Amino acid sequence: MKEYLKKERDKISRIDGWSAKTEYIWQYYKLWIIGIAVLIFFSVFAIRQYFFQVNENWFYITFTNTYAEVGDGSDLWKGYVEYTGYDLKEKNVVFNNSSYFDYKEGVTGNSYFQAFVAYTEGGTLDAITMETDSLTALGESGRLIDLNSEECASIREKYGDRFLYCIPLDTEYSTEPVPVGIDISDSILMTRYHMYNNSCGLGIGAKSGDIDAVEAFLDYLYSEDAR
Repeated sequence: MKEYLKKERDKISRIDGWSAKTEYIWQYYKLWIIGIAVLIFFSVFAIRQYFFQVNENWFYITFTNTYAEVGDGSDLWKGYVEYTGYDLKEKNVVFNNSSYFDYKEGVTGNSYFQAFVAYTEGGTLDAITMETDSLTALGESGRLIDLNSEECASIREKYGDRFLYCIPLDTEYSTEPVPVGIDISDSILMTRYHMYNNSCGLGIGAKSGDIDAVEAFLDYLYSEDAR
């Protein structure tokens, strides 16, 4: 290899004029040049993604079992971001509408449910929507916050008359019905976006640290700005 490179350097040095040298190099080494350029581009992209990408979220919600176009960049997403005034250069707002599972139908081997569990246990997921019967079934698992908890006091004051209840599978926690969701069937999720056929409920992830963002979402759904 060293001998080959030396011969090439000598050959190029004997070519008269920079234009001729450039033409020779491009003709014989353009694939190498393109390959190196692509490698540099993706290396820089990967470094920027790793060090500078916004990873934290203002709010992360999953719209489960719907084909409505309510994901990131949708009118619903834009409306909520504008309503809250969140700075997306600081943190993300994530509307995930690619999740399909129903706890009452069984979730063994369902990768969407496994993702839900991971996001919930990791504290990433703030809220989830489903049809109300599916949501209360999911609430039995203990992965939705008890809306009687202190951090939900403001939500309880505003939306307590809409609470959805279930009896947890963990009888040590409670043998009485616990509020695990909020019925939002009359919100724009149904009237404007037709998200589900029959009803719509919202639950809060058991380890969400952004209860205020969930409350802001509920407020937005019923605000004049959303209509």
